[in-house]
Amino acid sequence: MANTIQIKRGADNNVSAVPSGLASGELALDQKGRKLYIGRHNNSNVVTAHLPMLDDITAGDGITMSAASSESARGRTLSLTLDDSSIYASTSARGIASFSSDNFAVSNTGVVTVKNDGVILGTETTGNYVANLTAGTGVTVGGASEAGTPSVAIGQAVATSDSPTFAGLTAGNVTVGLGDNQTITTSSGNLVLNASGDVVISGDLQVDGTTTTVNSTTMTIDDPILVLGGDSAAGSDDNKDRGVLYKWYGGTSAATRKGFFGMDDSLVDSNGYGTFVYIPHASISSEVTSGTVGDCKFYKGTFNSIDAATIDGGTF
Repeated sequence: MANTIQIKRGADNNVSAVPSGLASGELALDQKGRKLYIGRHNNSNVVTAHLPMLDDITAGDGITMSAASSESARGRTLSLTLDDSSIYASTSARGIASFSSDNFAVSNTGVVTVKNDGVILGTETTGNYVANLTAGTGVTVGGASEAGTPSVAIGQAVATSDSPTFAGLTAGNVTVGLGDNQTITTSSGNLVLNASGDVVISGDLQVDGTTTTVNSTTMTIDDPILVLGGDSAAGSDDNKDRGVLYKWYGGTSAATRKGFFGMDDSLVDSNGYGTFVYIPHASISSEVTSGTVGDCKFYKGTFNSIDAATIDGGTF
C-alpha cells in the first residue's frame, strides 16, 4: 500500500487561523481559509510565512473575480468593469477616458483625432481671436480665410518716409480740401499757423475779410507804390478818405492819439483834385477823418499857388 505524507493542518475545518510553532521549512494548511504557510528561519528565530495561492487573489477597483466551484480545479477568472467610475481618468489620475463625439473622432484602432471644426472659438477656447475680418471705408482685405494669410491695405503707402495723397482731410475743427479744393476752413475758432521759423507763401496772397491786423515789429514791403482804396474806388464815389492812420502817445496826453495824413475826400474840388491834409489828433468814423490840421516842416517846397496863407516876416 502506498505511503501518504500529510503536512501540518488545522484541526477544526470551521476555524480559519494562522498556525504557530512551525519549524524552519515546515508546511501548514489553514483548511478553512484555504491558505498555506511555511516556517521560515529568520536569524535567531523562525517566523510563519504565508505562501500566496489563487484564493489569496482579491479584485480591486473596476476588476471582478470569480472562482470555479470545484475544489480540485479552483481556477480564477478576472473581468474589467468598464463602467466602474473608480477607473475613470481625471485631471490628476490615469484611467479609462471617453471622448466627446462633438469634438473628437476615434478609429477602430484607438487613434484619437480632433474633428474638423471640432473646437468652437470663444466657447471652447480662451484668449483673443478674430471671428471675421471685414474691410472698412477705404480699406481692402485679402486672404481672409481659414487657411489664408490676411492682408490689409488702404491703396497707398503711408510710412513716415512716403508721400501719401488724399482728396481731403478733417482734423479737429480744420478741414483741408473737402468740398472745395485748395481751401482750408475751420468749423469754429481761428485758424492759427504756428511755426518756429518763417511762414513762406510762394504765390500771391489775397486776404478777403473786414479787418487785417499785422502784429509784427518790422514790416518790409518790396513794392515801391502802395495802393490804398482797392477796388472800391473804381466807378463810384464812396466819400471815404485815403491815407495812413497811425497811433502815437501824443506828448503830455495820457491817452494814445490817432494821427492821419492823406487825401481828405471832402476837399476834392470840381476838377477832381483832392487836398492832402495832416491831422495829428484825428477822429475816424467809417473811414472819414476829422480834426484840426497840424503843422508841417520841410526844407524846401514848391507850390503852384498859396491860398489863405499868412506870411510872417518876423521882427528885428
